[in-house]
Amino acid sequence: MKVLILDRCQYLTDIPNVSNLPNLEEFSFQDCKNLITIHNSIGNLNKLEIIRATGCCKLESFPPLLLPSLKKLELSYCESLKSFPELLCKMTNIKDIFLLHTPIEELPFSFQNLSELHVLQIYLVRMLRFPKHNDKMYSIVFSNVTELNLLYCNLSDDCLQTVLKWCSNVKNLNLSGNKFKTLPECLSECHRLWNLNVEFCCRLEDIRGIPPNLNYFSALRCKSLSSSSRRMLLN
Repeated sequence: MKVLILDRCQYLTDIPNVSNLPNLEEFSFQDCKNLITIHNSIGNLNKLEIIRATGCCKLESFPPLLLPSLKKLELSYCESLKSFPELLCKMTNIKDIFLLHTPIEELPFSFQNLSELHVLQIYLVRMLRFPKHNDKMYSIVFSNVTELNLLYCNLSDDCLQTVLKWCSNVKNLNLSGNKFKTLPECLSECHRLWNLNVEFCCRLEDIRGIPPNLNYFSALRCKSLSSSSRRMLLN
């Protein structure tokens, strides 16, 4: 068996031992609203390329993953998932990670095993933290990221400045709905950035840096933006 689909199984509460499915390439159990636990064996299926767990709203944890072949991991709308799964090997095939509407606040140190990541989307978390002791890890991960979407993540000024330091190669950056007050001067060091969105950043007051190759900039509903910053944008 190469594909197993268990989507919308409303009575499914547990993913059992799947070690007897060594050839599995795609495993989907989306919108299993009562799923609570997943057996650790899912993390050892070395041919697995796709895991779809979107909408498992009662799932609180995900097993460690030793999956070098994994290409896609979907964990959006897992509203009880408190932590990102530990990654036990280099996972260079994953290019995109989507974490929409999950309560994950901190990424594990093993996240550095996603060194080939190109797109990271995180949306609507209570507070996204990037601990300073993981600075090296985030520098590795974000060095290849070209599209970064951190929407409504309650990013502070300090956190934003740190993220911008890591994202030297980002081309598309969406920071809509965050709580920072300043776009710092270091933003001008993002030489590849051409699309920047800070819509609905209601506390944004000051713009101190503009990327040199920026083509598109949107600051709609930034009601606290100073008159000097508005004039700078118009110029």
